[in-house]
Amino acid sequence: VVDANNPQDLKLATTIKQKESQYITKLALYDQLLIAIGEEYIEQAGTSMSTATFYDISNPKNPKVIREVAQEGSLQDIRITNDTLYLIGNMHPNYWMLREDSKPDLKPKTYDSVVSKEYKSLAIDKISILPNTMDGSYSLITAIDLKNDAKTSASTKGYLGGSSGLYMSEDALYLTTPKYDDKQITPMGGIKDRIWMPQSNDTQVFKWDLDGTVLKFVGTSEVKGSVLNQYSMDEYDGKFRIVTTEGNTWDEKNISRNHLFILDENLKEIGAVKDMAPGEKVYSARFMGEKAYVVTFKQVDPLFVIDVANPRKPKVLGELKIPGYSNYLHPLDDTHLIGIGYDTEERYDAYTKRNFTVSTNMKMSLFDVTDFKNPKEQSTVKIGGKGSYSDVQYNPKALFRNKDYHYFGFPVVLYEEGKGDEIVYQGQGAQIYEITAEKGIVLKGNIINGKTNEQYEN
Repeated sequence: VVDANNPQDLKLATTIKQKESQYITKLALYDQLLIAIGEEYIEQAGTSMSTATFYDISNPKNPKVIREVAQEGSLQDIRITNDTLYLIGNMHPNYWMLREDSKPDLKPKTYDSVVSKEYKSLAIDKISILPNTMDGSYSLITAIDLKNDAKTSASTKGYLGGSSGLYMSEDALYLTTPKYDDKQITPMGGIKDRIWMPQSNDTQVFKWDLDGTVLKFVGTSEVKGSVLNQYSMDEYDGKFRIVTTEGNTWDEKNISRNHLFILDENLKEIGAVKDMAPGEKVYSARFMGEKAYVVTFKQVDPLFVIDVANPRKPKVLGELKIPGYSNYLHPLDDTHLIGIGYDTEERYDAYTKRNFTVSTNMKMSLFDVTDFKNPKEQSTVKIGGKGSYSDVQYNPKALFRNKDYHYFGFPVVLYEEGKGDEIVYQGQGAQIYEITAEKGIVLKGNIINGKTNEQYEN
């Protein structure tokens, strides 16, 4: 904890000692509560658990641990909405124990220091099976009321059927998982067996209505294709929108296609835009009210502008094709989007006698979508050379914003192209840009720790 009242003279106020077995992956702040979220192997429980440690920081020089909450397995993500913290994760039971014990306890373990100092298996009436799923792991959702100094007992629900994607609005939680196919196989021993394989062409969507720590399961639905990340999903006026890629770009017989589906409050499909950019796949998406923006890529970067104002009749308004692609989109205002990704160039392979596309330097673009039918790349900057990258491309929390100065910044690791396929390390640090609709993109701060005879980033 650092006293930053005088930026020219920073002082260490105190330190909070962590357990050696605890690895912190996320921090959250709610009023005077600091919540450290991570993973820890709990010897008493004999398993790894996702943990949340709550500190009272009303006196920042003397933070105090006030409670700990944990659920077994790995953490998918966290959300805070309506004074409630949600921990969403997955737990895979040790099914091998069935060989050694006829009645092993394979239920997920939980912990809440407000209730007990024991690690307890989740009660059977807190466990359900997600409809139509054949995934053998659990989705676990723990909800904690943050009011009253977070002293109310946590509520954990377990759902047999794992999940990989997550989107939450203020009132609903959506989890997604690949659809599984039943395949019959004959192993070397000759005994036929059945396995469940992920089928990448379909995604299951599950929905819960939220009321604080009370979760009400609404239902499930299926859509064609696989979903990229949370920004490919959105809820607006109670309708759920999701962008997917069906198939694989390398499959020339069954070329990939991209879709946008709109589902109603009960997850029934009411509208769709199908078969966008055949042969390409989704690299980023962003919903902004009555408009959706989707970037697909294989050789060039089409930015699709889609009107979703009428959920029953969504339609593509415009399309922009430029080299490269954006793998993160961020709204600047109602008619401008920031895209962060890579430049690309085409090269020729003498062996296959075909052109192929390679990524080169990082690139940031400002897209003007004032005329929805004719989107434009208004401004662009190149960042580093081949091999350069930024955490912001896959972690939006790495984006720094200062609205007063219109500043946007992010960490960068810079490389340059060397001989052949070699890339040469140049340094790392952060860059800050002023981005406005009037001026475009202007570099304001280049805070790079230059090369110090190091070959690689550290």
